[in-house]
Amino acid sequence: MSFSFLSGKSPFDEAEEKLEAGENPSGKPKLPTPTMGWQDVVFLIVLVGLVVGGYYYYQYTKKNSAEEFAKCDVLYVAAETDPSKLVEAESCYNATWDLGFVSDSMEILRQDRLGAIEDKRNHLKDLFTDVMDAIADKDSAKAFEIVNGYKGPMLLPKSDRETWETIAKAASLKAAVEAAAAPAGDSAAAK
Repeated sequence: MSFSFLSGKSPFDEAEEKLEAGENPSGKPKLPTPTMGWQDVVFLIVLVGLVVGGYYYYQYTKKNSAEEFAKCDVLYVAAETDPSKLVEAESCYNATWDLGFVSDSMEILRQDRLGAIEDKRNHLKDLFTDVMDAIADKDSAKAFEIVNGYKGPMLLPKSDRETWETIAKAASLKAAVEAAAAPAGDSAAAK
């Protein structure tokens, strides 16, 4: 047995020479290192799964959002012939704020439609204020005229809507009383 430090070489120099020559410093044959371990394979599988899953989730949310906006659009278009559908359309568009995907065109459509509904509501609030002012001025004829002249959707809060309907009923009652009180000759002359 010879000691390498006696020959003038350090053990570290000897190990370094063996490494450069491709030998294992312990004397055992050097095994080739694998290019990819099982941990790398698992990581790649998880990564591919996340990418594919994300793509399918994106497609699902995109399709779901398009269907929800289509339902809202049907309600809004139906409101042109049936004004009562406007409240349903408004609640439908408000529910779309929780969707996972909304394109720019969907966002613009939602803002336009909700803005148009709010404009109609503000117009009705202005009319209601005019009706209440006319009643305060004891001008029931003007109040009846405003109530009977409005043919749009009823977008007022419940208490104001009840007041509006009460005035509308009073207007129709007044018209019925006036028609019954008019002499037969006046009704023939009016025709």
